[in-house]
Amino acid sequence: MKFMLQLIAFLAIFGVIFLTILNGSDTITLQVWAPHYDAMSQTVEHATKTFSLAFLLLSVLGAGIISGICLFIPFYLAQTEQLFAYKRELEKSSIITDSSNSQVKVLQAKIEVLEKALKEALK
Repeated sequence: MKFMLQLIAFLAIFGVIFLTILNGSDTITLQVWAPHYDAMSQTVEHATKTFSLAFLLLSVLGAGIISGICLFIPFYLAQTEQLFAYKRELEKSSIITDSSNSQVKVLQAKIEVLEKALKEALK
């Protein structure tokens, strides 16, 4: 699944780059401000800006990549925080297991000493 998503992302990026190469010399005119009505001449004027289509495609691609990164950073940070909490729990459980194992060994050694002492006392 991860491989398929990465493949789709790379194909989309290469598609945008391909469209940028094909339309490198074309321009597009965009309305960048609301219309203004001139009552004296009874005309509507628009504030427009002419962009290169390649620049527009690459800027939309860049904005999409940046917004995608910003959207997934909180999920990534939450996942790493959960991973660190899980590692701490594993370390605590391993320490508890190690200490209980060492306590069992100490008790076994004491029992052996007491058994030897009892055998010698009975003789």
